[in-house]
Amino acid sequence: MEIMEAKILLKSLLKRVKQVDEDSFELKGLLTDDELTALKLALGALDNSVSPSTPIHPTPTKPIKEPVLAAPQELAPTQNPEVTDNDKPIVEKNIVEQAPVSRIIELDTSVLSLTEPASDERLCLDFGTAMSKVTLVKDKSLERDFEEIHVLHLGVPGDQEEVSETMLISSVFIDPDGKVWFGKKAQDWSKFYAGLQRLDNIKRYLSEEGFNEPVSSLFNPTDIEITYGDMVMAYLMYLTWAVNHCLEELDEPRNLNRRFAMPCLDTSKSRDTEKLLSRMLGEAQILADTFYHTLGNGIHLSDFIAAKKLVRQERLEYPFIKDGITEPLGVAGSIISWEGNVNSLLMVVDIGAGTSDFSIYRMAYTPNTGKSTALEVENSSMGITEAGNHLDKLLKQLILKKAGITSDNENFRNFSGDLELSLRDYKERLFEDGEVHVKLFNDELIEIHLDEFMSLPQVTKFSDSLVECRDEILNRIDSSFITGAPNGALAVALTGGGAGLPMVKALAQGSIRAQGKALKLIQTKPFPHWLEEEYPELEEDYPRIAVSLGGARKRIIHNGGVASITAGGNQGERKLEGYYTKGL
Repeated sequence: MEIMEAKILLKSLLKRVKQVDEDSFELKGLLTDDELTALKLALGALDNSVSPSTPIHPTPTKPIKEPVLAAPQELAPTQNPEVTDNDKPIVEKNIVEQAPVSRIIELDTSVLSLTEPASDERLCLDFGTAMSKVTLVKDKSLERDFEEIHVLHLGVPGDQEEVSETMLISSVFIDPDGKVWFGKKAQDWSKFYAGLQRLDNIKRYLSEEGFNEPVSSLFNPTDIEITYGDMVMAYLMYLTWAVNHCLEELDEPRNLNRRFAMPCLDTSKSRDTEKLLSRMLGEAQILADTFYHTLGNGIHLSDFIAAKKLVRQERLEYPFIKDGITEPLGVAGSIISWEGNVNSLLMVVDIGAGTSDFSIYRMAYTPNTGKSTALEVENSSMGITEAGNHLDKLLKQLILKKAGITSDNENFRNFSGDLELSLRDYKERLFEDGEVHVKLFNDELIEIHLDEFMSLPQVTKFSDSLVECRDEILNRIDSSFITGAPNGALAVALTGGGAGLPMVKALAQGSIRAQGKALKLIQTKPFPHWLEEEYPELEEDYPRIAVSLGGARKRIIHNGGVASITAGGNQGERKLEGYYTKGL
């Protein structure tokens, strides 16, 4: 283990130490082998038994296989491809350890030659703003008497088990040498370069402006011109690389059919985003295969850009990339068992780091088939860009204000950048414990209490925006869904990393009046009953994996327009006509 690596591990370890009272601290969780090695290295250095310049290798390392390199003429394109905004000429100057200019990277396209994958199993990729999740589902069949669910352990190849085994940190960092780091290593390496910032919220460029804008020098210290869209592609490559390793452990092929989750967007934007993500995920597979043996230890920006341009020029087809689904639709698909007795009007509220997404579904049980049916209600999907990250920014502003640090401070960038590295942890502690002690760049401690944060006008406005979004949807859908709501109730499912926030919980409390009719608000069980019976081990992670789990199931809810609802034999009873699901 190198000294720099040990320093990163030790600094990360210290970040996990939590103050219990004035004189006591605690460290929760298990130590990894690398963290233990780093501690022993530090102790040895203090005892002078280990020289600080001496590397320690606790276990033999396997030789790293580099991507295959070929002469330029072997891969020269035979025609001039169409140039898009994402394919601007790349200027590569003064990048340390660049691939030799006389050679280019040979793409690994072997995934396109694999045997067609089984049609009764599929993945769903949930590219998250803070964390990404992927689930594999194998359908119940004559050969398989139950629905088999595997939430991929992305954290294992990502070397971040101490954070999460099932979720992959969505971070990218470019160091001054032009090397790109991903996930936990991006977080670790970013702590050693004051003034350089880490890209933590790249998913937002899919739904907001800036996809084709050049990356700021705050994030890109090199002379290579790259766009934020390039960084989205780089992370999708890393996510796919982690998926590759997980599938290898499960003895599954790399070309498994897959869906992918998207935020709620307007119709035209949603269509464009689905098309864009579909292409990028296919290209990400080729890039992940090309750098399969080296990506875990970062990749040089020049290599990535060269490979990305090559794969774009090839104009390949990716038959294993299927359709996109909205995030609330994925959640709804995870709630229903398809074989249980259910009859409800359900609103899904998915509060992520980048967006807050809402949708309504009508679920019913069909006695003659013994199965459940479901419909996504037309005009019920809506998303807002105020979510977990919005609260992070407000918390950061409050901390800096209490510390008396303004943009005029000569070290403002250092204070701001240092806070960014641990802001999500501080927010979680604030909501869990009611207070948090924040250590600033100059080691000053700032105490923040939950009540002072919740009283901020911007936080109140965020709470109001969530309520307004819920109410707007209920007042614009077809009135038959409101008048026909079973038992006069609206079931509300809260999911996503922000499901436990007080202003989010309030969305499922009390009652509401919509289109002249009162509806009781009832929060659904935090963990669906059918999963509780069959996969109880998923309960802790469920709020964050619900999208990918529901999206990977064979039958997903389909947006079929306005349902035909007719009066039944008893007053107030309604019947849901039609069967609105779709498979892969």
